[in-house]
Amino acid sequence: MSKLKFLSQDIMDSLQAQITANRDRYESGDFLDLELGNGWAIEAASVSIDGTALAGLDISSTKPEVEVQNSLKVFEALPGMTPAIAREGRVWTRLTHVEGLAYSRARWLSGVSGGAIDKAVLDHFFGTGLTSVRDDNAIGRLWWNARVAKIAAGSEDLEQTLALILKRADIRLNFVERSRTTSRPRLAQGMIRIMIAEPWITSEEANFRHFMKVLNRNGGGMLFEVMSETGVDKFLAATAAMAMQQAEQDLKAA
Repeated sequence: MSKLKFLSQDIMDSLQAQITANRDRYESGDFLDLELGNGWAIEAASVSIDGTALAGLDISSTKPEVEVQNSLKVFEALPGMTPAIAREGRVWTRLTHVEGLAYSRARWLSGVSGGAIDKAVLDHFFGTGLTSVRDDNAIGRLWWNARVAKIAAGSEDLEQTLALILKRADIRLNFVERSRTTSRPRLAQGMIRIMIAEPWITSEEANFRHFMKVLNRNGGGMLFEVMSETGVDKFLAATAAMAMQQAEQDLKAA
């Protein structure tokens, strides 16, 4: 383990301005010669990094089960990381250009060529705010996946929870990208429990959308924070039953 390092703002701005000039580095080279210069290694004293773990991220597939394992690896490889520090794009830009370059390249530049490389690099190798580092940055999105899953897991298994959240794009959208869900831990944890209890909810994208539609309609004014776990579970079970009924009605009407 060593201390986490991040870039100066000047270095990050310079890299962003020279994406096209550095295209060969992104495609098959590295930034190790540049990394020796000033502004590449500002230490974050409170966060450590396991560089070996980051270098060992799985690049064999983009399947959800692989993203689950990679998310857990990144989360565990950065002890001391906090949401406040994880909002800083200079942290994740350093990681995609140095420690996590091999994974970032394989995950986001495979099969991409020419000017499309520049767009992919801008989207996935940099961080310009919370939305960018949480949803787009090659390494940052993995940490945030696990962070949100940890909140939502409650007493449930973290890996199982993460697998549920990453099972479908709509589910990740509601847990990771829409902070209203995870800002209410009692509701988020209840949603994980009902998804485990009722596999129907996550078996199809349409099913999850039906569930969320009913939840948003009937749960908008609910004070989940003051409800017991049993009360939350009872409400979400009724929500799931209503969603199933509505899905059946829609299918018959089609």
